Amino acid sequence: MNQIRLIVCDLDGTLLSDDHALTEPVKAAVRGFREAGGMFTIATGRFAPAVSDIVEELEIDMPYILCNGGVIADRMQVRSAATLSLEALAPLLLEADHSGISSLLFDDSDVYTFRRTAAVERYEHKEKMKCVLLDLHAKHWQERIVQKVLLIGDMAPIRALWARYEPLFAISYNTIQSEDDYFEIVPPGISKGAALKKLMGMLQVDPSEVLSIGNQMNDLDMLLSSGVGAAVANSHPELLAHASFICSRSNGDGVIEVMEALNLLPLNQ
Repeated sequence: MNQIRLIVCDLDGTLLSDDHALTEPVKAAVRGFREAGGMFTIATGRFAPAVSDIVEELEIDMPYILCNGGVIADRMQVRSAATLSLEALAPLLLEADHSGISSLLFDDSDVYTFRRTAAVERYEHKEKMKCVLLDLHAKHWQERIVQKVLLIGDMAPIRALWARYEPLFAISYNTIQSEDDYFEIVPPGISKGAALKKLMGMLQVDPSEVLSIGNQMNDLDMLLSSGVGAAVANSHPELLAHASFICSRSNGDGVIEVMEALNLLPLNQ
């Protein structure tokens, strides 16, 4: 098991605590693994501005995966990025807003929304971001190019809305449920697993040398693309069913648990 050279870890619900922070034991474990010669990075649904503090705190000096696989970047540059146009999605977004579903639109520097709802405020608190308000009835927002769209709300009506509109789209999209009430629309072919395969090619790392860790269904293909795919204890039941390693502990404590179980930490850690 100590053949692992690369750890790729989800953030929210996995590496981060319930209050969305890095604990000192987690930072010490990451530091110990890197000092022993390992590579550590993150794969998250967050966009670049919402991870900059975490990247600095963990001193990540290699590429990381953002926007559920749509972006691969490092501290200095964007290595690859997929985008989508809002024009085709505009009718869906208008109906979503009318139905009480909150919409967030992400480009490389800002996150936009049409109204400040309780769901939007929870997002702002969680990711320490302030959303820019757009006028829903102005046409100019439909000309924007974004990295992803996030719908927040009850999943049943969101999925019903998507089922009605998806056959009408001239181009395809990939959709991802990243949290219990998060439904993400991203460009076709985009996922954490697909991005991880690109990253392994960049780093010349074999899948058997990779440990990936997550907690939600957007982590599934990443776990399945790795030599060891670990799910922390607070994971979605279906993710637990497909993980090759199931942690008995949640969040960052589970991350430390699997690192210890695979002998990836120095003995004096």
